[in-house]
Amino acid sequence: MQGHQVLKEECLTYIGDPPDWKCVKLIRLKEAGGYLTVELMKRKHDKDYWKITTLADLPRETYGVDDPYFGGYFIAYENGKLIAVSRNWTSFLYKLRNLGYPISYSTYLSGAAVLSPRFIRKTISAGLSDSGDVVDPFGVLDATDYGIEPLKAAYAWVRSMYEGRNAALAWFNVVAVVAQVAASPLKGMYYDYAICNSGTSGLNMAQYVLEPMLGGWQASATYGTVIYSVPPPLLAKKVKRLAPQLLAQLLELNRLPMVLAGQTEKTLEIYGDLLKSAADGFLVLPGRRGTSTRIPNLRGLIIFTDATAAAEYCIDLKWDPAQIRPPPPTGLPAVKPIYGFAARLWRKYRGRFDDSRDLFEIIRITAEAIAQESRGKAEEVAAFTEHAVEDALKAAFIE
Repeated sequence: MQGHQVLKEECLTYIGDPPDWKCVKLIRLKEAGGYLTVELMKRKHDKDYWKITTLADLPRETYGVDDPYFGGYFIAYENGKLIAVSRNWTSFLYKLRNLGYPISYSTYLSGAAVLSPRFIRKTISAGLSDSGDVVDPFGVLDATDYGIEPLKAAYAWVRSMYEGRNAALAWFNVVAVVAQVAASPLKGMYYDYAICNSGTSGLNMAQYVLEPMLGGWQASATYGTVIYSVPPPLLAKKVKRLAPQLLAQLLELNRLPMVLAGQTEKTLEIYGDLLKSAADGFLVLPGRRGTSTRIPNLRGLIIFTDATAAAEYCIDLKWDPAQIRPPPPTGLPAVKPIYGFAARLWRKYRGRFDDSRDLFEIIRITAEAIAQESRGKAEEVAAFTEHAVEDALKAAFIE
């Protein structure tokens, strides 16, 4: 039929003996009416016609993809936007079925994964690609390169809010966020740490500076870039750890930094497995009957906590509560996203990033790059960036 193109087919049942055997049952994939249609075809050995049953209509943009950071997945796009992703074919079909795609429960579909018409190698995990493109599978990030303008706005607010050593610590976190985005193509290739800011909830810092830098509430809702305390359902019934399903969602196909603001000692205990995995690079979730699942954790982790001492697995930055001013009633900073600027830093300073195998060396390189990009445009930002980062690092490792 015109407009229908058979892409792949696989015989399931033969009769006879080779070389004279005949296929009497096959499954095939074709493009039809804007879908990828999976069909089961049966015929009796003494008949020349086929009985055709439609098993599923999948999105036309359905792929088997190999992400260089996370490995193999099944993904589907609708109008260029990612709508379903899963490592498991059955789970993938379940997600599409919930989105309204006509998909049967036939057991024959379990073998249809081999018919995927396009197995491609592509970075689909949120972050930067190796070439410096902003990878945003759900289409919520602003990839515009605003230069140092977001940092100038953030700097003005930080200096108005914090005094003395706290100003350096606040600015260190700003640089760390830029660094973790800029070096996201290297995730899993350098030794990472969880950065803990103890003695401050960091709520204002997160809300007015870090969350806008990372794309605002849309990015937080989609990619979990900024999380304020622990979602209430997880605190019910004395939960000791994050629910495995939520943890998997936070870590899967995501290399963007994650900021945990307003944490208490109790919530940090709940996040214990996540903190440990920030440095280990993977999280082990217990399964049924003694099995376990190993999930890569390629996210930078920054924590703000009212606790006076950081949790285990953290590099501790101790804030002075006396040097934090109340938030200004007006004049909140107009901080724009830094993805485009971070991509510029990766492309421009890639050689130096490539030679680094330690988070703090990457932060130092980012500080130097920000200072270089700021000179002639924002000299005060340039000067403060380099010495603030060094002061914060010395404090973290000496105390």
